[in-house]
Amino acid sequence: MTGAARRRWAGAVAVLAVGTAVAGLGAGPASAARGPGVNAGAGVYDTGSGGGVSGGGVSVTRDPAGVPGGAGLSGTGASAGAPGTTPDPALDVRLERFIKKAPTWRRCGLFECATFTVPVDHAHPDNGRTFTLPLIKARASRPGQRIGTLLTAAGGPGQSGTWMVRTFHGTWPAQIRERFDVIGFDPRGVGGSKPAIDCTLRNGDKPVGKARRDLPLVGALVPYYRLGVRACLRGTGRDVLPHVGTANVVTDLELLRAALRQRTISFLGYSYGTNIGQRYADRFPRRVRAMVLDGIDTAHLSWETDAVQAAGAHAAALRSFAGHCARDPRATCPAGSAKGVLAVIDTVITRARTTPLRAGRYDLDADTLRGVIGGALIDPSNWRELATALGAAADGDGTPLADLRVRLASPSVSLPVGEVTSVVNCLDRPHSRNLGDYERLAARVGGIDRLTGGVDLTCAFLPSPAVAPAPARAGGAGPILLISHTRDARTPYRWAREVAANMPSAVLLTYDADGHTVYGNGLSSCVDDTVTRYLVDLTPPRRGARCDR
Repeated sequence: MTGAARRRWAGAVAVLAVGTAVAGLGAGPASAARGPGVNAGAGVYDTGSGGGVSGGGVSVTRDPAGVPGGAGLSGTGASAGAPGTTPDPALDVRLERFIKKAPTWRRCGLFECATFTVPVDHAHPDNGRTFTLPLIKARASRPGQRIGTLLTAAGGPGQSGTWMVRTFHGTWPAQIRERFDVIGFDPRGVGGSKPAIDCTLRNGDKPVGKARRDLPLVGALVPYYRLGVRACLRGTGRDVLPHVGTANVVTDLELLRAALRQRTISFLGYSYGTNIGQRYADRFPRRVRAMVLDGIDTAHLSWETDAVQAAGAHAAALRSFAGHCARDPRATCPAGSAKGVLAVIDTVITRARTTPLRAGRYDLDADTLRGVIGGALIDPSNWRELATALGAAADGDGTPLADLRVRLASPSVSLPVGEVTSVVNCLDRPHSRNLGDYERLAARVGGIDRLTGGVDLTCAFLPSPAVAPAPARAGGAGPILLISHTRDARTPYRWAREVAANMPSAVLLTYDADGHTVYGNGLSSCVDDTVTRYLVDLTPPRRGARCDR
């Protein structure tokens, strides 16, 4: 794979890092204040408002500061539980009509496309409200040797699974393309899903309420997040929003398996897609033929712990970049030591707080600079370009960083990834609705990661689930293969080790490198060969297996 293709792959998997350097960490006031109709960064237009959880569904009344939550934001979102505690959707007679007719495939370029309809509320499937989910399929090129169907899930939450297959199917190892029908889908609320999460601002929309002057780190953002709450409720629909969490996606995946007439599935998930995979294996362990999870996400950590650990991984990745920059003779590094590189970054960001960095027709404020630098960290193939851009920025020229920002934004992914990320993450785990807790968290993560510009306040205005998801056990499942970089800026290696420890059948393949996700992107023949052998022959690697560069 060419360097350009490799960068495009990593940029797609980690696209949300451009707007949010760390999971759960949002843009600052300058980004949030850009005005109606402009995507100001992750977390600014994200959903929700007050209330609690009743009977497994989300119910909204009024948040503590008096912003209307709006009557009607209620529902019964499916919640992940231990195997056997959740009714089997494939055996629910009320859901029979959704799986009775298999998807009708039609040619769409080099692929085949279809749609799949699922109920908005799995607990009340007869109320007439549905999601229509796009599907894409690349048929096995050697049908006589076909093993079965490989379902794939992209990152985010918020990235399009159909786009991922369309764009990267050709980069996956030949045996996968030859022997599997590879299918991608856009999860409910994402991409081409109808309806989709829509948090678009309109002309005339204004910030809601006043800034909280007693909260110096997050208080200025409060009116913009409240504005985002209203926009998302309006655009998405109060009867739809509570039903876009990951537990609902897992139920959709099981319905899709049944509709495809597959007794078991093989599954390949990247980043957030690993969250979907873990929960599916936990609820339906006997339905898994093979499962590969690359770039291990987790949802059972508390919302504070998740943010703190993610900030630590991101800070470690920045230190790794700084050291690499100083040592790389082919890099135009702005300093001769790691400490010097970090000092340059600090100086550039500090200056931009008062005087945005000029970049041709654009100005780059401090929050934008943090997002660009953080996004570039995800893929080490960006590092030389980042080094050169930082040198130019130190001399007052932001154009190279602006160009890097445009490329990292991956225009082929035309999705409000940051918005969907915040919505789903808030629906997936209990969280505080006390703004003081977010102020304290901002101070804590800011002390860990110099690229942190604040925290995402979305969850403060979104109902909190009553019960946290339990760690996935997948009891009764066969071997499940986990893959993780040792220095992953997006999903810490410690998450992969923890998930592996919780799942008795999990086998962790460690990739000793910087970066985020690796299978099929041309980085490691060791990883590609090991994973492909497992998917084809069901032969997992030995426990403790490692691959280097």
